[in-house]
Amino acid sequence: MDLNLTQETISSYERNVIVPSVDVLIKMADYFDTNIDYILCRTKYDLPINQIKPNNIDDRSFQLLTKINKLSQTDQIKVEAYIDGLNSK
Repeated sequence: MDLNLTQETISSYERNVIVPSVDVLIKMADYFDTNIDYILCRTKYDLPINQIKPNNIDDRSFQLLTKINKLSQTDQIKVEAYIDGLNSK
């Protein structure tokens, strides 16, 4: 996907000379597979909006879940088996 932005426009965004429109922010978030708040430096979570941390989970647990989510399915199964083994002690 091409954002159809000139280098001058991008530079203006980076220098806070102009603010991107909502439409451009949405396109940027989709293009970079992140969320608008991350682009605007309002959050440290570089995730698509559908993967944003829910309010009922602490930061440490969320970071662990994010790491597990990035693993292959095979490695996720291994992690789950390891956790099950620790819990059965």
